[in-house]
Amino acid sequence: MTCRDLSKSKEGRCYYCPIIDDNAGLINDPVVLKFNENKWWISIADTDVILFAKGLAIGKNFDVNIIEPDIDIMAVQGPKSFKLMEKVFGEKIANLKFFGFDYFEFGGDKHLIARSGWSKQGGYEIYVEHNDSGLKLYDHLFEIGKEFNVQPGGPNLIERIESGLLSHGNDMDNGDNPYECGFDKYVNIDSDVDFLGKEKLKKIKAEGIKKKLMGVKIDAKEISVNGSMDLVDEDNNVIGELRSGCYNPTFKQVIGIAMINKPHFETSKSFKININGSDFDGKVCDLPFI
Repeated sequence: MTCRDLSKSKEGRCYYCPIIDDNAGLINDPVVLKFNENKWWISIADTDVILFAKGLAIGKNFDVNIIEPDIDIMAVQGPKSFKLMEKVFGEKIANLKFFGFDYFEFGGDKHLIARSGWSKQGGYEIYVEHNDSGLKLYDHLFEIGKEFNVQPGGPNLIERIESGLLSHGNDMDNGDNPYECGFDKYVNIDSDVDFLGKEKLKKIKAEGIKKKLMGVKIDAKEISVNGSMDLVDEDNNVIGELRSGCYNPTFKQVIGIAMINKPHFETSKSFKININGSDFDGKVCDLPFI
């Protein structure tokens, strides 16, 4: 299912694994958890995967059972998350390595907890298998977390863009391949492992990519990205499209993630973008911003 070689993966570890189709288009970029050789969890991004997985299993006549478990994921993120989780689950959780997971007990139930999450600040993700216990844990985290000023929230758009945390369905989709999205280190085309789209990836690598996800800085104070927004050069030729963007108070300008066409994806390439009827200057830069 994935172009990443997991043949040497370890139990109790999480792996970021792009899933591609026969044309090397990105279907999903999940985190895969390995329990043992016969049991894996795929924590998916914002597209469906189970029917794709079942289709592969049926087409290849694999002896495998594919189900969607009744799991809710609760994220505890931020620099104070480590002290909070240690207060609730004890010192053992402080020894959990990045992208490692294990079971921890609360209220008589065991919860799988991974040191992962959609944040560069660090934290944990709790895979809640029992809803009643999960609600009790949620309330307990807020009670214990008063000294840390814990608050409910979701992924922060400003942080995720400046950190270069890509979003499937926004920054990339089925029309983009792993090389174009900077996932080279998650692509293993020289291994003996077979996967859908492998020959296509070999061809893409040999010929070189025709577009690439890059960062952009725009001399504007506000933006609302609804659909793709063209970036043009001094001759009004389209050099790429903005896929995500927001005003960033650190840089005091709009920053974003854009798919830039070849040969324009070198850094410091200048462009113009039209926002609400007005043109603004911008420059291409590397990801992440910080």
